[in-house]
Amino acid sequence: MTSGRMLQRQVLEACRQALTAGAARRRAIVGVAAWEAWQQQVLATVRRPFPEWLWDNPAPLAPRTVAVQQHRGFRLENVVFTSLPGWEVNASVYLPSDPGTYPAVVCPTGHSDKTGPSYQEPAQILARSGYIAVSFDPPGCSGELASLNDHFVNGVIGYLTGVWSQTHFVLDARRCLDYLQTRPDVDTGAGFAATGVSGGGITSLFLALVDERVRCLAPCCCLARHEDLHLRDLYTSCPEQFGPGYLAAGLDYVDYVAALAPRPCLLLAGAGDEVFALRSTRAIAREAARLYTVAGAPGACRLYVDPRSGHAYSADMAQAAVSWLDRHLRRPPRQSRNGVGTDLVSLTREQLACRPCTDANMHTINRAQAERLAALRARCPRRETELRAAALARLGLGSAAPAAALRAAGRAQRVWHARVGEVQVVLETPRLALPGLLLRRYENPGPRPGLLWLDEVGRWAAFRQHGPLVPLLRVFDTDCLPDQPVVLSLEVSGLGGLAPAPVAYDLAGWNDSERILSYLSFAVGAPIMGLRVRDALAGLRVLANHPSVDRRRLAVGGRGVGALVALHVALIAPEVGRAVCWNMLSGYGHLAAQFPYAWPPSCFVPGVLLDYDLPELAAALAPRCPVVAVDLVDGARQPVSGIGGWGGAGSAAAVVGGGAAAVVSHLGAPWPGVPTP
Repeated sequence: MTSGRMLQRQVLEACRQALTAGAARRRAIVGVAAWEAWQQQVLATVRRPFPEWLWDNPAPLAPRTVAVQQHRGFRLENVVFTSLPGWEVNASVYLPSDPGTYPAVVCPTGHSDKTGPSYQEPAQILARSGYIAVSFDPPGCSGELASLNDHFVNGVIGYLTGVWSQTHFVLDARRCLDYLQTRPDVDTGAGFAATGVSGGGITSLFLALVDERVRCLAPCCCLARHEDLHLRDLYTSCPEQFGPGYLAAGLDYVDYVAALAPRPCLLLAGAGDEVFALRSTRAIAREAARLYTVAGAPGACRLYVDPRSGHAYSADMAQAAVSWLDRHLRRPPRQSRNGVGTDLVSLTREQLACRPCTDANMHTINRAQAERLAALRARCPRRETELRAAALARLGLGSAAPAAALRAAGRAQRVWHARVGEVQVVLETPRLALPGLLLRRYENPGPRPGLLWLDEVGRWAAFRQHGPLVPLLRVFDTDCLPDQPVVLSLEVSGLGGLAPAPVAYDLAGWNDSERILSYLSFAVGAPIMGLRVRDALAGLRVLANHPSVDRRRLAVGGRGVGALVALHVALIAPEVGRAVCWNMLSGYGHLAAQFPYAWPPSCFVPGVLLDYDLPELAAALAPRCPVVAVDLVDGARQPVSGIGGWGGAGSAAAVVGGGAAAVVSHLGAPWPGVPTP
């Protein structure tokens, strides 16, 4: 296993173990009672990551019609209505040519905009077949709601605030249901249907999972097993598909489908789909059909494959969806008209324009949520023990540092007055070997302070070619001072030489192996930040057990993402008496407040702002472990000072400038109250 695959192996093994357990639970379902209990567990897990306010209408709909058009075979109305205050849905409503009362279908758009043929054509076919179809742009994705709604960038901040990005997609779709209920030409007697392609298919599934008003659905080109799409190939799907805790509960895509039983569900697939392989979709359809049968709804889940289509919603698929809806949604069923899929109209972007209000977006909503949470935390500050418990839970860690051993990875060499050796910190569970450097004075007459150093660039970054921490060792000085530390510079999961290696799908601009591993780690309940803190705790343990180290004088420090790890280690490990954080993010709340930002999702901790932010950790650590923050940076990695609770009067954390010299000064300062051996 190469170092670039180490993080990948850890995350994927955890996912596979959870999915294996989930598959075993599904296989054990052999009766209606067992299925009902399983269904309730799945639905509860699916709902858990959504914020509570999703379940209540957050604002009056206030619908208004922007345009009315007559086209060949159908009518079109462009309508806007409120989803959240300042955020409107840009709905294009496709209606049959003849006035009347018709059943309605919500058609969420995939991750582009509603002007594409995969969205226009199915909606037109539905309208020509006697349905009212609502098509609308998703957040971001180049449509009218693009600004500050990029789900890979603005949306992923929702992991920090608790406003998971899927919230916005599902909320807009639910508001379409609310709007349809206000129209006198909508027949609501049999409920509503939902159908969409790709990301729109996923939205259709989640809409049905959280809203019983959807009584029939036909998701298109959106289903593959996690193993086939994400684990084997590391394809970066959107964060909406990785709800915190979903994989920890063993949920795969078949769970989303089967939990809908007995509601009729037609799975649509293209034989040549370039993303969702037909083989994988067929496997999902077979297992879902079996569970539908167990639930007492045989034949209510089926698969339709268009042999001539790829990753698109074809006219033939739309015809199949119409036949399915005719059978299950209409009362009584009727035969679809022939020819409704021919001679379709290609509408222009201007013909579909709604010009919705865009004052609110994923960025502003996350920013406001972060501010609200900060105010709540300020009213009820937590003690160190409470913060430690919260951090352990958010990071997915147990209470104890993992068992580990220190072993040499090469010959230790004397360099002037220092001894430098490549080492490995070997964790017993999981079995990992983390590369590190052990640096100490050559003539070391007694136990010295121990410093665990964590650098986002790698173990050599602070030392190579008279690096910034070399003065801490006084390599060229004959004097050996009492408080010169023994240093273990350690690389932890995903940092330095352990950064994840690129994969083939990284050819695409949205694909990034670190990004998909982050999403998977959130879903499996073991965020990468938790893995890093676990590794660092193991490093601290072996450092404390080194014969040259005084266990009463343990310090931890780091730079960049490594400083985030160091601060959490100082909180979790009571034996740490000093922490220095260099070029550290000033606060997770500042990531939500600022755009653009320059920190990777692998440093995120899902739900963290519901419990704490970084300045609060530093303040709670005093007087046990003073924290010195040197050259704090903001979300864009630009210098900041004295913001967000850092460095104020009476603060337990000191904020200083001065760069590497300040880091060395604080790490090498005398330890008050600890007798020198």
